[in-house]
Formats: sequence, C-alpha cells, structure tokens
Amino acid sequence: MDLKKYIHGFQRQDQDGIWQDTQGKEVSGMFSNQLQDRLFALEDQSWWFRYRAGVICMFAAKYLRKDRDIFDVGGGNGYTTMCMQKKGYAVALLEPSYGACINAVNRGIRTVVCGTLDQEHVTDDSVPQFLLLDVLEHMQDDAAFLKLMGKKLSSGGRILLTVPAFEALWSSEDTAAGHYRRYTVRQLKETAQHAGLHVCYAGYFFGFLVIPILLVRVWMEKAGFRKPQGERTEDEKKRVQEKQFLEKKGLVQTGRKLMESVERRNLKRGKKIKFGSSIVCVLEKDSDKSSG
Repeated sequence: MDLKKYIHGFQRQDQDGIWQDTQGKEVSGMFSNQLQDRLFALEDQSWWFRYRAGVICMFAAKYLRKDRDIFDVGGGNGYTTMCMQKKGYAVALLEPSYGACINAVNRGIRTVVCGTLDQEHVTDDSVPQFLLLDVLEHMQDDAAFLKLMGKKLSSGGRILLTVPAFEALWSSEDTAAGHYRRYTVRQLKETAQHAGLHVCYAGYFFGFLVIPILLVRVWMEKAGFRKPQGERTEDEKKRVQEKQFLEKKGLVQTGRKLMESVERRNLKRGKKIKFGSSIVCVLEKDSDKSSG
C-alpha cells in the first residue's frame, strides 16, 4: 500500500515500524493502553472477536474489493485488521492509541498509522474503503463524523461499519466504554443519510446475545446482583472480561456455536436478522456527487 496517496505529515519510524506524525503531536485514544493490553491478551482466544471478524469478512467479500486499499479506523489492536489481511485485503490500521499500534505491529499488521481521521493529514477524496468497527457510538456528533468520512472517501468508496444495537440493552458497560448511544437500523440509516451517504445494507447480528445481555448486564445490574462496571476493581474487570469473551467448554459453548452457525448461514444467504445486539452496515459515497 502506498500510504502517501492518502496521508501526509506522517513518516514511518524505524524503531517500531509505525507511521507517526512528523511533528510529534500526542494523539489521545478512546481506550487506555492498559485496557488495550488487556484486550490484546484476550482477543486471540475470544469467541466474540472471532465471530464478529467472521461476519465482517463475510460482508467484505460481498461489498468491498481486494484491489482497493482499506483503512481500518480506530481498529484497536488490529484483530480484525489481521483477519482481513489474511484474506488478501490491502488494509492499514489507523489507530490513535500508541500501545494498540505496538500490539498491532507485534500481531503482524503490515501498515500501522498512529493517528485519527479527524486530523488534517488524510487527503480528501482519496481513500477507497473504510472499516469502522464499533467506533461510531463513541462520537458525540456521529453524523458529522460520517460526513467527514464521506469527505475522505474517493468517488464510489465504501464504509463497512458495526455499532451496538438497541438502547434497551444499555448498561454500565456502555457508560464505561464512553458510548453516546446504541442504535436501531432505522436510526443508523437516518444518520448515514443525513451525512450524505447511500445505505447499501443495514441489518442486525449477534441475535443470540440479546437475551443474555438483558438478563446479565441490564436486569442483574438494576436488581443489584451485579456490580456496575465503574464500581469494579481492576481484577474484577479482568475476570468479567474473561468470562464474557473467552471460549468455554461444555453445553454453553456447544449451544452458542450452533446459534452462531445458524445466524452466519442466514446472513450469508441474505436473510435479515430481526434483532441483535449489534448492527452491520455498508455505506457508499455516490460516484456522481462531490464530497461537499
């Protein structure tokens, strides 16, 4: 990938292989390096990250092109970036957390840029494709951010994104993560349209997680049977993350894998899932319109 077609004011640092601002400006990420490191230790063993990456790769095969470059905006430690790279996509990680960038390099991501899209370093009308995975909910003005992405997209360029679904599933996990909202498909479509982007696809996935999230995260917290995320110690946070993300042997794992298989097969066949804890969406910049 020739990064100079898309960014300026960055250079590759010999000591770590990461592209950084030549002026040495500090970039703040959504998550601390400590949290990124904790996630990095879990991701390769996580059924959640594995399944989400599988869904992303499935939609990428349908809506994205391998002969056009991709920027994974806010891609953290690069788990899904690596999955896409292994599938043959030319994908660069654009991530503000330096600790996450180091983790991505160690993971084997070939192109890592420590920065954010809202900096003036990304050339307008240049980037063919974006990934935006569970990032938009962190933006206070989500329509403005999508409009900015549209400005950076080349003509006919696409964005493949995911967001958390349904305000009814809101818990202290969302508050601690810095989320501003959870979405319905209709709300996400309206936000994209206000940003001047065409919606190619929008639908739910992780349908089998709705009831567990309602029971464990929402109702148990409200009933006082589960500590809110902000009241947990670091050890408690680590244990909760491991319980949520790591593979478990037994009937629970068998049942979940069966539900994963059914949902993945339905999505592959083009069948819309009626509800889920997440939304996957594909947006396009119309080729006959300017970025505005």
